[in-house]
Amino acid sequence: AIAHRLSTIRNADLILVLENGKITECGTHEELMQNHGLYQKLNLIDKEE
Repeated sequence: AIAHRLSTIRNADLILVLENGKITECGTHEELMQNHGLYQKLNLIDKEE
């Protein structure tokens, strides 16, 4: 599945993060939150809103 809402993919078995058409990160929500990459940044912004 493809999703743009972070809440939709939080419980997915595997999350792929695309940046400029390329996979830049992959893992579970917990793994990606520890990587300090784009996924974590977007989640932190989403929580602020």
